[in-house]
Amino acid sequence: MYVFLFNLAGWAMVGWLLMIVLPAWRVTRWIVRTSAFPVFLSLLYVVGIVALLARMGPGMMADFGNAEGVMWLLGNPDLALVAWIHLLAFDQAVALMIYRDNLQHRWIPLPLQSVVLVATLMLGPVGLLSYLGLRRLSRSRRAARAQPAETAPVVGRITAEDGVAAAVRQAAGGVLAAWRREWALTSVALLGLALGAACAVAIAVRGSQLVAPEGHLRKAMTFDVAIGIYLLTLALCVPLARFSARGLAVWRAFTVLVMLYVLVVETGQIARGLDPRFSRAGGIPDQLLGAGMFLGAIGIMVLFGVMAWAIVRRRLDGADGPLLLALRWGAVSTFAAFAAGFWMSAVQGSKVGAGSILPLHAAGFHGLQALPLVAILLTWAGMRAGRAHARIHAAGAAWLAACAAIAWQTAAGRPVTEFSPAMALAAAALLAWAAVAALAARAWLAAAPASPAPAQSALA
Repeated sequence: MYVFLFNLAGWAMVGWLLMIVLPAWRVTRWIVRTSAFPVFLSLLYVVGIVALLARMGPGMMADFGNAEGVMWLLGNPDLALVAWIHLLAFDQAVALMIYRDNLQHRWIPLPLQSVVLVATLMLGPVGLLSYLGLRRLSRSRRAARAQPAETAPVVGRITAEDGVAAAVRQAAGGVLAAWRREWALTSVALLGLALGAACAVAIAVRGSQLVAPEGHLRKAMTFDVAIGIYLLTLALCVPLARFSARGLAVWRAFTVLVMLYVLVVETGQIARGLDPRFSRAGGIPDQLLGAGMFLGAIGIMVLFGVMAWAIVRRRLDGADGPLLLALRWGAVSTFAAFAAGFWMSAVQGSKVGAGSILPLHAAGFHGLQALPLVAILLTWAGMRAGRAHARIHAAGAAWLAACAAIAWQTAAGRPVTEFSPAMALAAAALLAWAAVAALAARAWLAAAPASPAPAQSALA
């Protein structure tokens, strides 16, 4: 019964998808107004907890008063499933509170609201804290604007909260403008994210990640989401390549076609229960589609290389210098990810002994977001080029050191969760990158009251 209740709870993902993807739709507003999905989850919880109390007795409540009792209770599979439904119900109740409050007052833009709701879905309290912090910044800005003339601040002085809010608002505007300009890449990216969400719903409804004989929905989900994030990143980077109009049109068309192919084949084949690359159960057409996936991977790497080369050739002495330098480091990291992908093709899978190539694959690609982030923060802070470049070099070297350490651990056939000198080096390198990023954020926050404007130019 408890597994059945858990599977039913998966339908609540529909409510999350509506709030995140279609927040302004009248159907979404009606569903939120009725609290349909939190009520649905709460009813499932009531059924489960009543059955548990009838079986175990109310005395089990006493075990929630100490850590040992909680661990013992959650070791019971039935109780753990009911507790999970408990979490799902309250996470969605918090999401409804955020949605209703923001649609009434519009503290933050709807795209940012969707990001906060994703954080609430994945890491409940993190999403709540993010929204409360952003709401406080927006409320402070509105209060400052509403002050009467005789008590208004001196012209030219901006509070720290107002400066940060202005910078965040300008940054969000610049990102959204870039995504609108590259609407073709953005549309395919959103398709990837939607397919990933559909796979997540399918896993929740079916109660299993496997589709016989060899399909694995979780792999399709992570692949689709990764492609979506990658394309959203490319849409922000491609203006820096300074392609000609014809060159950009050709590059964009090939990128869209290749990405559509790999998304459709990856998700479609797994939905059919087949491995999209190395199928042993499929026929000749499926083998050809798998070969196409290999060619698609090569195409993605070549297209990225074309864009990266155009960026690398640019001089670093302009206003975009820090960001261009960070993208050079990010390009090296991304090619390490491509190398990890070909490594998986060579071994026809992701396993090397007890280890997995996937962490290296992911770390390489995320360098394309982590390193430009440092450069953007330093640009917003107005830091001199020499100092900014030194910090970007430090962040880039640290990130690549982490990738190299993860590759060392993987080649030894050991999982990244196992302690070793390689993983100690990887942890130290990632901490070094985090320290540089934190210093960059601190410099931006310190400069925000005086100069919120650079946010727009850094993302233009």
